[in-house]
Amino acid sequence: MKTNQNLNRTKLVFKILLITILSVSFVSAQAQKRQYRKHKHVPHYRYSKLPRWGYSYKVVPKKAFVISHSGIKYHYHSGIYYKKERGNYIIVKAPVGVRVRTLPKARIRCVVNGKRYFYYYGTFYVKSEKSNEFISVDPPKGAKIDALPDGYKKVTKDGDEYYKFEGIYYKSIVNESDEELFEVVGKM
Repeated sequence: MKTNQNLNRTKLVFKILLITILSVSFVSAQAQKRQYRKHKHVPHYRYSKLPRWGYSYKVVPKKAFVISHSGIKYHYHSGIYYKKERGNYIIVKAPVGVRVRTLPKARIRCVVNGKRYFYYYGTFYVKSEKSNEFISVDPPKGAKIDALPDGYKKVTKDGDEYYKFEGIYYKSIVNESDEELFEVVGKM
């Protein structure tokens, strides 16, 4: 009988110990998750492995193709535009109105005032209704994106902090999922 009681006590102690360990692990994991989610990331984290915005290169990627827009030739490769200047190729903003057939798979979709936009590496696009092309457009006010290309500047205006990129201001916001996003404020 005594052995049976000892066995039951051992099982009870083991259960209590197991529940305590699992509870502590769960609370610790939740605390780490909350702490991570509240951590602000650098705005260009998504594009950190891509060529830097505004940098100059001697050559463009081999699979780049030429797009002429308003009499200017651009080399386009994987969502990035290169423009030849003084013998080098500089990464530049896509000119408004340029048309491309494909965007990288990592593009971001967003809807502003019922209109669907696509965003990649500093450029917003709309899909043409008449052709199977994407057309670059000015950043729509209110669009929320998760990253900016490296090359932005932090600026303070009227006591508020913004990210200025290619003449457009973005405000850091936190969405309902506790993720940091950058909302297009416009030119100021």
